[in-house]
Amino acid sequence: MSGLPPRVVFGYGLPGLIAALPVIPVAVLLPSWYASDLGLGFLVTGLVLGVARLFDLASDLLVGTIADRIDWRGHRYKPLVLVGALIAGAGLLALALPPAPVTPLWLGLGSIVLFTGWTLLMVPYTAWGAELSHDRHERSRLTASREIAGLCGMLLALTLPLLMTKLPGGAAVAPLLVLSVAALAFGVPAMIGFALLVPEPTVRANHARVKLSDVGDLWRLRQFRQTLACWFVNGIANGLPAVLFPIVVQDYFALNDSDLYGLLVCYFGAAVVAMPLWLMLARRYGKVRAWRAAIAFNVLVFVQVLWLDQSTAVWFIGICIASGMTLGADLALPPSLQADILGRDRERSGRRRTATAFALWSMTTKLALAVAVVAAFAGLGFSGRGAAEGAQTDPAVLLSLYVVLPVVLKCSVIALLGRLDAGSSIDLDTFA
Repeated sequence: MSGLPPRVVFGYGLPGLIAALPVIPVAVLLPSWYASDLGLGFLVTGLVLGVARLFDLASDLLVGTIADRIDWRGHRYKPLVLVGALIAGAGLLALALPPAPVTPLWLGLGSIVLFTGWTLLMVPYTAWGAELSHDRHERSRLTASREIAGLCGMLLALTLPLLMTKLPGGAAVAPLLVLSVAALAFGVPAMIGFALLVPEPTVRANHARVKLSDVGDLWRLRQFRQTLACWFVNGIANGLPAVLFPIVVQDYFALNDSDLYGLLVCYFGAAVVAMPLWLMLARRYGKVRAWRAAIAFNVLVFVQVLWLDQSTAVWFIGICIASGMTLGADLALPPSLQADILGRDRERSGRRRTATAFALWSMTTKLALAVAVVAAFAGLGFSGRGAAEGAQTDPAVLLSLYVVLPVVLKCSVIALLGRLDAGSSIDLDTFA
């Protein structure tokens, strides 16, 4: 199918809006909230969230293989997406209403429920988009629709708590509680619209059902493996600044909560605005080259943080905007690139294992974030950063984790993508 109607492209993006609502709170705000405000401490919080992420990895392949095998009255992905949305909402609400005093067990179990629901939602959802069209540019449109909606969800997740701080008594309301209510209010109509507007992808008669052995077959695909490696390393490089961002803003630059939310709005707003640019560059020069250019630009911009301090904090706004522009490429191009690889795999193997492949993609994402959370908070914890004692962050350690290590990882991704782009066995037309 090519030339998808705009209503289908729009409808496909709708779940991305509500799926993104917990992303910033869980990845950016939740760790520092539980560690500092609720008193768990950075080392304990980092370890609990890291273990929860690792536990969550076990659900991905299970969900992926089920999604590739299920066929309930012609519905393959839709039931899992709807059930996953409900479970994720319950987990988000639990994390937003912690007991007093809060315990590591509550944080761990609540996170696992949220992550499991998110897996049930996102693995079949991303596979759905990869199979809706056999045209590589249409796949980019679908991916961009999903990611733009996700970025709008992230902006909503930032704007609502910021607005609450402006209301009398609003600052006392937990941001996660506000977002849980918003997820219900926006999620119900979004999921209804999605279910009505987007058809299930068709299944070709010659597509055999997936088996567990297909996981090994996928791993033996060089293009799949190389792209996954780039995604993993880049995920760690993105995850480290994400979890440390509140600490950098508040401790290093001595800014307040309003500034924190404002900077995040600038970052994700820039990603929305720049998304069409990366799609245009990918169409003209290829997805690999466009993604590589975005990462290189990000490195050049982000390293400038090393020269800033509290007296020059105003320049950090520009860095957030410029680095946010590259986020659009990170979100839209790699999944579209992987969808192209899987499209060729379906044609060659005759097997329908898209959801299984994106389950491995999801596992890689979660593992990268787990590594980032543990590395960031363990690094701060072992360096003497202790929220309970009110100790100040060591600027050298903080900048090493926030800037230096991510930049080194980004440079390695550029090198890996260079090998992928120049490999003699790679058909660059696949990635155009």
